Amino acid sequence: MDTLDETVLLKDIALGDSKAFDEVYRRYHNEISRYVFKFIKSADHTEDLCQEIFLKMWEKRETLPSLQSFRAYLFTVSKNRVLDFLRHAATERLAREEIIRASLQHASHVEESLQSEEYQHYLQKVLHELSPRDQEVFRLCREMEHSYDEAAEVLGISRNAIKKHMVKAVKYIKYSACKNFGLSFNSLIIWGVVVW
Repeated sequence: MDTLDETVLLKDIALGDSKAFDEVYRRYHNEISRYVFKFIKSADHTEDLCQEIFLKMWEKRETLPSLQSFRAYLFTVSKNRVLDFLRHAATERLAREEIIRASLQHASHVEESLQSEEYQHYLQKVLHELSPRDQEVFRLCREMEHSYDEAAEVLGISRNAIKKHMVKAVKYIKYSACKNFGLSFNSLIIWGVVVW
């Protein structure tokens, strides 16, 4: 963009000229969009962020004529908005993980989480379909609330073997619940049948 032409446009934008704003938007949009996409990797989020970046420019339009470099300013705004977005995304991910962790801790209290008589009956039926060792390990770890180390000591096998039996048992319970009731993974967390 010609420096003189840009200076005129920025002064016009500062005075509230929407056509001048549209022209600057048209000239810079693709470049800003490519820059944002490089970090975000999502077309939808990139477009949303571009709208926010140019909106921020419009909101601060009175300051535009005094800038040394409009392009540098625009990229600084873009960088800050991208960083804010990434920080927020990380915070949301941590919040989701914390909710899941809390749900799993709650699920470890079998007496509380398996209060439904019908479901308790169903769970016992499914457990009988497991191998005797899988049943034994599941009952020790979930019903008697032994740790993997404690269960390993009781049964005289390794902690790793306990974990394998638990994973196998829970996978089968999840498969059966999904097949028979259409219960999702989230439902199983609520019912208290998920291994961490």
